[in-house]
Amino acid sequence: MKTKFRWNWGTGIALVYTVFALSMIALVVSSFGKKLDLDSKDYYAQELVFQNQIDKSNRARALASSVKWEVAKGNIIISYPKQFIGSELIGNVNLFKPSDNNADVNFQIQTAEQLKQEISTSTLSKGMYKIRIDWAVGKETYFNEGAIVIH
Repeated sequence: MKTKFRWNWGTGIALVYTVFALSMIALVVSSFGKKLDLDSKDYYAQELVFQNQIDKSNRARALASSVKWEVAKGNIIISYPKQFIGSELIGNVNLFKPSDNNADVNFQIQTAEQLKQEISTSTLSKGMYKIRIDWAVGKETYFNEGAIVIH
């Protein structure tokens, strides 16, 4: 005589636990295959001096005109505030690509007479970048950041 399988609450609980356990195992295995890039290699050390960056950003926002950037004709064109014409600007421009930390690049600020800097996009991979400009005029330091898309 053939016994018929009976569905009861114990069987349902066992099935739910089994499906849950298998889905957790699948989640853990798939998470090991994901590429995870931190913002920078010394992320935690930078976090300790973050107030300094906030102060620089506040000083940059308080200027009469702000730093502007655009992507045009195969270049990133950065325009610094005209109030600093005749002053020496120092600092760097960081292009951070969140999807691929190997595509991150840094440039020194090099401005012409009209306080414009052009950075060629020919060596950059396509995609979204965070642009971070850490700059100084004399003893005053400033920080600007935003996003650009390279096509």
